Amino acid sequence: MEVKGTGLVSIRAYVKERHAAQYQNWVNTLPNSSRAVFGDVINTSGWFSIDQVYYTALKNIADLFYGGDQKLAAYQVGLFSASYDLKGVYKVFLMIATPQALMKASKRIIAMYYRPVDVIIDDVQKNSLVLSSTLLHPESEMVDYVNIAWCVRALELANCKSVSYEKIVPKYANMFSIRLSWG
Repeated sequence: MEVKGTGLVSIRAYVKERHAAQYQNWVNTLPNSSRAVFGDVINTSGWFSIDQVYYTALKNIADLFYGGDQKLAAYQVGLFSASYDLKGVYKVFLMIATPQALMKASKRIIAMYYRPVDVIIDDVQKNSLVLSSTLLHPESEMVDYVNIAWCVRALELANCKSVSYEKIVPKYANMFSIRLSWG
């Protein structure tokens, strides 16, 4: 599995903005391969190992800032990432898109950030839908929680109220599924 460089930019921005005083410590605790990526200009069109670069960076965020709580760290990074990514021209889309259209667009956005990945939108209702996505890391749900939080925040930015998610049993092999709901 790989992540596009644009996905790494928001992780670095998260640490720089939310934990500025610890940024250099975070970079220094990364393995050499990750340190080389985050300590330099990130090639936004390049592809990087989810395991060696992305997951490692997220795990260090969890260890340094969230007492090892990987789910919470990933969720916070995902919330930040959506706010960071969905500005400029996307802001107009957020104001006019229905929540269902926004989540269908998130299917394309997730596929632009990760490869190989499949995303399926099912059971679309007035105030909910089911999003299923390829499991992105074999040993941890951490990367999945970045995407779950990204979707939650994207719906909030589109003025959906009381956005929530529930992990559900996936219908598809090697995927995670969530029911996103809003008021």
